[in-house]
Amino acid sequence: MEKSTEGAVTESSSFSQVLFNDIPHIYPPSTPVSCHYTLTAAFQPSTRDWVGIFKVGWSTTKDYHTFVWVEPPLDLVQEPVRKQVVFREYYLPKDDSEFYQFCYVDSSGQVKGASTPFCFKNTAEQSVDCSLENDLLVITTQEQVEQSAKEKMELTKELDHMREEMESIKCALKEKQQEVDSLKEQREQDKSELVKELTQMKEQNESLMSSLKEQQQETDRLQKEVLIQMENRQHNASEQEKQCQSKNLVDESFRQRESLTHIQEKYDRALVKINMLKEERDDLKREIDIQSAVIAELKPKVREREQELLKLKDNIQLLQLDLRSSEKEKEKLSEEVDMLRSVTHNLDDLNRENQQLRRSLSEQETLQNIPDDDPAAHALLTQLQDARAQLAYEIQDSNNAKRRAEETERELRELKRQMENVTTLVDQTQRCCSKQEMQLTEANIVIAVKGEKIADMEILIEEKENMIMIEKQEKEELARENQTLRRDIEGLHREFADFQAVPPNSLPMRPPTPDASPAHTTSTTTQEQQQDALPDSLQCDNLYETIGCVADTEEEQSLVCRHCQEIFPGITQDELVQHEQSHRVCPFCTLICDNIEQSVFEDHVYSHEL
Repeated sequence: MEKSTEGAVTESSSFSQVLFNDIPHIYPPSTPVSCHYTLTAAFQPSTRDWVGIFKVGWSTTKDYHTFVWVEPPLDLVQEPVRKQVVFREYYLPKDDSEFYQFCYVDSSGQVKGASTPFCFKNTAEQSVDCSLENDLLVITTQEQVEQSAKEKMELTKELDHMREEMESIKCALKEKQQEVDSLKEQREQDKSELVKELTQMKEQNESLMSSLKEQQQETDRLQKEVLIQMENRQHNASEQEKQCQSKNLVDESFRQRESLTHIQEKYDRALVKINMLKEERDDLKREIDIQSAVIAELKPKVREREQELLKLKDNIQLLQLDLRSSEKEKEKLSEEVDMLRSVTHNLDDLNRENQQLRRSLSEQETLQNIPDDDPAAHALLTQLQDARAQLAYEIQDSNNAKRRAEETERELRELKRQMENVTTLVDQTQRCCSKQEMQLTEANIVIAVKGEKIADMEILIEEKENMIMIEKQEKEELARENQTLRRDIEGLHREFADFQAVPPNSLPMRPPTPDASPAHTTSTTTQEQQQDALPDSLQCDNLYETIGCVADTEEEQSLVCRHCQEIFPGITQDELVQHEQSHRVCPFCTLICDNIEQSVFEDHVYSHEL
């Protein structure tokens, strides 16, 4: 606070070093203005001091409208000195609605004095109303009074309109308040209804939980019953297996003969399929080689297109930079053109003044016949010479300004032409760039599609190779089983030949079981005697008939899955169908794909369609 008060004191003291005297409130326009001021003893003037006219509200000493150099006194100022400067009418402001003031500025740029505000107006156009309240002079015009009345009427109208709007807003607010109250009531009603629904939902939930517990208990009971039934079935199956173990050798011989034919057919089908897969693999390899060659040819083209695209992008960036720089130059030139236009306006004013000066010269030429002793005539002649020199200087400036304006206009036209050329080049390059980008995208799409096809083909080849390996393994297993079956058949033939070579009397008699009745023993002995009396061929037929009967009974007791060839004794036909439906089987090659993922299984099925 102390520093601010000290600055204010120094500023007020510096402003009071030069005092302006007899400054009226109004100066008539288009007339010279004389400014009277007094230099105090505390201020020493210099040859670089000046007095300027400033608009009220100025901030720096550069905001002057016009200025005049002062003539300092020859001796040191030891007491107040009264001085005067004159402003020419040409340099005075033309605006009559602003206020101005005189300011005295020393050689260091410090303001040493300021006058009271004044304005430039014609005295004939204004009606002066003087009100002596508080020693103030208020100057108003008739237009200002009418304008203030109009503004007052408009303000009253706006006030009435605002009151009406206020009332309408209040009415709307009341309506909104009523709506809010109604919404609150409805909300309370909805809340009560929701509470009721919530209680009902809770009751339903409790009832559902109780029913769920009952169902859980029933499911537990059923699971226990199912486990008991499964145990019983397993026990029965084990008993049936024990009963059938004695008959398995005969049954196996019959089944092995049938399986040999089935294995041979399967082996032939596998060989045909392997050959087909080999041919397909060769075709796929040839297609992959062709497509890889096409991709190898396309890759360098794609690289070249990418390099061209990068070059075009760089060119576009350079052209955009040139366009920006040319736009900046265009803005600068437009500013210069505006300045030159203002200079041309000033030249028009100078031409008008030149005409006035010429008229005044023509008038003053008549005064040249005045004798040399007349001092007024000499002063007029000197003024005339100064005016001529100033006129020549201004004419030269105007010619230079016109030449600069013409040069700038030519430069503007050239820049416009360059701008148009640059824009056309940018459009062309952008079109080329867009075309090449489209071509690149198409090439990338083609490459991606071909790569996907190649990947699919590789997957198919891998699947085919896996299938070939599986077929080979199955072939080897079948060959091993074939050998074992042949050995078993040869052993059975040898046993059957030995059985035929042994006489019936040498066969050991089976001792009767203690549980058997006498009738049963007699029947068995009679049957054995009858069998001995039959020829060998009939014995063989009876042997195969007994094998067939055993096989039929065995097939009735056990069912076989047609996919995995697994035997299930003691199950129903529906259970066998459910088991067969649980397998994931290829509809073309009947390959079991239980341990394969769904996507691989689908690709395998689609490979058959290809």
